[in-house]
Amino acid sequence: MTSVGDRIEGHLFVLKAIMDRDKLTLGESLLRYPGLVPQEDHDAVRRHWEQQQRTTTIIRTVRPTELSATGGPRPWFGDWDTSGGYYWARQRRFLSHILRREDYEIDSVDLASDRVLAHLENPRHPEPFSVRGLVVGHVQSGKTSNFCALIAKASDAGYKIIIVLSGLHNSLRLQTQRRLQRDLGHENVPFPDGVGQGDPEKYWTWLTRDDLDGDFAPGVNVGPLQGQNQVILVVKKNKTRLDRLLDWLENKVPEHVPVLVVDDEADQASVNTGGNRPDDDPVSEVLDLRAADFDGDTPADDELDPSAINLRIRRLLSCFARVSYVAYTATPFANILINPNAEDREGGDDLFPRDFILTLPHPPGQKYVGPDRLFGREQLPGEVGQLDGLDVIRIVPDPEVEQVVPPRGKNKPYTPRIPSTLKAALMDFLLAAAGRMARSGADQPCTMLVHIDMRKEAQDKLAAEITAELGHMRQQWRYDRENFLPVLSDRWDMEFRPLTSSVDLDNDAPFEKLEQHLDGLLTPGVDVRVLNSNHEDELDYENESDLKAVLVGGNKLSRGVTVEGLLVSYFVRRSPYYDTLLQMGRWFGYRGDYVDLTRLYSTQTLVMWFHDLATIEEELRRQIEHYARRKLTPLEAAPRIRSHEKMLPTAKNKMKDTSLQQDSFDGRKLQTLRFPFGDPAILDLCGENLRTARTLLGPLGAPHGAEPGRLSWEGVNAEVVVRFIERFRFSDQSAFDVPSVTSYIQAQTQHNELVSWRVLVSSARSQQNEHRTVDLGVTGHPEVAMIQRSRLTKDPSSLGVVTEPEDEQQGLTPAQIEEAHKLQEAGEFTILGDALRSQRSPREGLLVLYPIDPNSGIGKNAKNRRTLFDEGAERPDCVLAYAVSFPYSTSPNSFSYVVGTKARRP
Repeated sequence: MTSVGDRIEGHLFVLKAIMDRDKLTLGESLLRYPGLVPQEDHDAVRRHWEQQQRTTTIIRTVRPTELSATGGPRPWFGDWDTSGGYYWARQRRFLSHILRREDYEIDSVDLASDRVLAHLENPRHPEPFSVRGLVVGHVQSGKTSNFCALIAKASDAGYKIIIVLSGLHNSLRLQTQRRLQRDLGHENVPFPDGVGQGDPEKYWTWLTRDDLDGDFAPGVNVGPLQGQNQVILVVKKNKTRLDRLLDWLENKVPEHVPVLVVDDEADQASVNTGGNRPDDDPVSEVLDLRAADFDGDTPADDELDPSAINLRIRRLLSCFARVSYVAYTATPFANILINPNAEDREGGDDLFPRDFILTLPHPPGQKYVGPDRLFGREQLPGEVGQLDGLDVIRIVPDPEVEQVVPPRGKNKPYTPRIPSTLKAALMDFLLAAAGRMARSGADQPCTMLVHIDMRKEAQDKLAAEITAELGHMRQQWRYDRENFLPVLSDRWDMEFRPLTSSVDLDNDAPFEKLEQHLDGLLTPGVDVRVLNSNHEDELDYENESDLKAVLVGGNKLSRGVTVEGLLVSYFVRRSPYYDTLLQMGRWFGYRGDYVDLTRLYSTQTLVMWFHDLATIEEELRRQIEHYARRKLTPLEAAPRIRSHEKMLPTAKNKMKDTSLQQDSFDGRKLQTLRFPFGDPAILDLCGENLRTARTLLGPLGAPHGAEPGRLSWEGVNAEVVVRFIERFRFSDQSAFDVPSVTSYIQAQTQHNELVSWRVLVSSARSQQNEHRTVDLGVTGHPEVAMIQRSRLTKDPSSLGVVTEPEDEQQGLTPAQIEEAHKLQEAGEFTILGDALRSQRSPREGLLVLYPIDPNSGIGKNAKNRRTLFDEGAERPDCVLAYAVSFPYSTSPNSFSYVVGTKARRP
């Protein structure tokens, strides 16, 4: 921003503080304080304010989705106004006026934390209570912001003791403690570094400290527990530490004192894996902890055993007569699979979220980059437009993976080498870091992540090779710059500038603007830090706010830790579990301002898995939304998690009470997306599918409806549709299990549903010269114009999406279509497709065929797409795909899902 822009921004910053304090408009604040802003800047300030308001109004703040045992917010909350609370008001002012969060960002946190608080019991309730709930966020999307706001608002409402259970490492506990001190108030974090201490009678009593060894220790004064002070503790989930806390708390908290327990990363360690039995997993090895992270005399086998920790959390909750427990996680697979009926004589009920499950909406705006934005995902029912990922992913070939990952088996020699993709990643990191600093005009933290294996020996040896490679680059920069400079310049121009220009042309920068920053990065150079228990390296952004480093690690970087300024990731480690793999994705987060500078180097398999996970995760959220519309409680809903042919939702010992079941397809749309492109077998497959389509359409006779791009029939028998689905061939049925679909249709016909079908051929709307035709066997229409489609670059077996949004209107009346739009606008349905299917009769299904031109090109604005067939490849006459749209059912029958145990009826 120019100096003039900085001045105008500064004026507006002061005016916004006044507007917020005195409840004035911009014009009123300028009139009331005429000397505050020079007259000549008034018009510029107004224009800048109006521009900000226009930007904000296009961002929609979405309410969280809620499953509630009480049918909604508890009665007390209707009479409670969080906006007048002391702690939240100070936190909100800090977010707005010091951190300069946008209004829509604060509004999102405000609304979501209100909804969580609404499901807690009134802290002034006269009777004892015990509430258990789950809040599901997105990976690195601001869960901490939500529970910081919740703690402030709960304290305003009357909760007196706050216990935050935070991770397994000292470093993660410290990170959480510092964040809470900043947002709630602490003498070590004065304003404007944090909200400050505030009024003496409102001081927080902190029973844990802001240093690595600052976890709870017995011996502190128990006086604050009597309810006169606002007390807070941030404690590791560690058996010995929790035992010390339990011993100290025993019989010391009066019955009238309300307690809030926040369990961060609640799917880790908190979930019971074996009743009162010890877990067999060698957790000390898997979690990569130092001796300092253990709180016992020695790292005992059960120190971090989930069953032992789960038992102690339950004991902790039983210490209080009035307590609300809120579990937070971005990967809730283990939590929703907890057996709701489980209890034992020592710990009582398990931690199933019996009172509420709340899913936080996707963060508003474009700053957050999650799995779906990075990797793309399959199109879910009713969605419109492409769901491709960003063009920031680079594939690491399998032979190069073998150069960095140690061989399996004991005592096999391991000598890593730096493959070409890792060299390119290191160069990209230097360029991206220089680009980020040039763009911002200020120093910034810039980091690179290398995660290849959980074994510390592999990390240590590869880090040494990376250090040597960076040393080689530094030598080139210092002594052979005339040859090295063109290499860097060409890579910047070819690899970075095209994507930056497509995202935001204003951010495009010539290489010359990077040179001075490259000099700072290469002289003396960036750090290489090994983050495992063999080394003392740590991340401390409070003391190193402008850190430049390549971070080599494994499990210590896999959960909870925020990596500031992460630009490039080199990630080739597989995990067979949904939750573990998603948590390893440290590259997710608020990187929208520089997402075009980020790069992820990974394998084709992992990219496909993350693509699938983005679909599974979003489908789970939609499913909870579906249950919420039906007013189900958490005990009634039993959310189901789509299974995967190569992965499990979570570790097997967290799934011991689950079963594999078939889910209902009511209200869904399924589509065939994957075909063996690149395999000669596709010729026979497509030929057979074309014959199958002709067998379906020929006997139907002339279309009942014929208009440009649409040939349709109604009243088609269900068995005809079932035979077509059974005979049609495509790849990878993990997302479209044919036997389950056909069984579901046949089962529904027994209930007089799905007995009559509409069949639609959705083709090109105009038969222009560029649209080739195909004979589908349609009476009176021997030439059907094929549509254009392409496949995903990162997942070349997938079309990504084939459907057209208006196809689901087929057979609906104008009144039904209008009603669907009204339902969506009223918030009854998130997407129009769901609303349209709610208007279709349960007796009628919809089958849509899509004839695709095998010579389809790629549109000018298409990103991350490739042609269906490579140049020179033999092609079939037509690539046929189809979609099935199911109406909502009054008797839903079931595809393969992992399902938790249902609650027993009282």
